[in-house]
Amino acid sequence: MFLNDPNLVLSLAALHDAYERALAANDVAALTAFFWNSPQVVRYGPAEQLYGADSVQVYRQNHTPAYSARRLIKREIATFGPDFATIMSEIALIIDGGTRLNRQSQTWVNLPGLGWRIVAAHVSVPAVPVAAEPAATGWQAYIDLMALTLQLPSAVIYRAGVAANLERTAALAAPLLSFPLSDEAEPAPVFSA
Repeated sequence: MFLNDPNLVLSLAALHDAYERALAANDVAALTAFFWNSPQVVRYGPAEQLYGADSVQVYRQNHTPAYSARRLIKREIATFGPDFATIMSEIALIIDGGTRLNRQSQTWVNLPGLGWRIVAAHVSVPAVPVAAEPAATGWQAYIDLMALTLQLPSAVIYRAGVAANLERTAALAAPLLSFPLSDEAEPAPVFSA
């Protein structure tokens, strides 16, 4: 058994990102397709216990999310051979203007003829309230704000690179922004050497 095949981890991260986008859009058809269509599938939520694919689908059709924005805070993917994986994640939700942290665990199986499907899932709220994450500052805070404003996922693996690019862009722009201009300065209609 090969643990954490890098290609499988990337494939499952892409599938989980697509699942998160479907949740954010409340795309019932896409969410249903991610789950194994079987009476053995199980999904536990903060207030519901669902047994079988039919009950999961009925729940999705009748459930309106209470959050206004959803963001992935942390994700751990473990693969065990080519056909079995777990995905554990922490999710920040904006509910009534406040941030709440949820935990989500999923068991994924690569089923013959079907591909990767969720066979078991569990969503829970911590028993003791915890901060969603340490208060972000600087570019990390900007990334958080833009992710929530644009309702785009902010994948943990890309945050450091996005912050580094914003820092480089700001450093390149600094000399231009610091150049003194009078309030009467106008763009030149003709440029000459």
